[in-house]
Amino acid sequence: MMDGIGDLELRHGARRASAYARAEPMIRCLEAAIHRHRVATGRVDDLPALRALAAVCRDHGLVAPRGGAITADTVRRTLRLMGLR
Repeated sequence: MMDGIGDLELRHGARRASAYARAEPMIRCLEAAIHRHRVATGRVDDLPALRALAAVCRDHGLVAPRGGAITADTVRRTLRLMGLR
């Protein structure tokens, strides 16, 4: 997903590209957690609770893209960056 940061910068600007680059580990964690949830429930368009996603990322030892703890609000902003909220 993150292979085309240069292309992303051309389309959306340096600010958004740098936001993606900072959030890449969290984005990958959320993608995996959402995929596992959808496989387990059989619902293609379903998302786990924000707090559950935050807990998964904390369990993997991640920190928020700008530092600090991962909260439900951090997850919500990252999902918005991903285009899922």
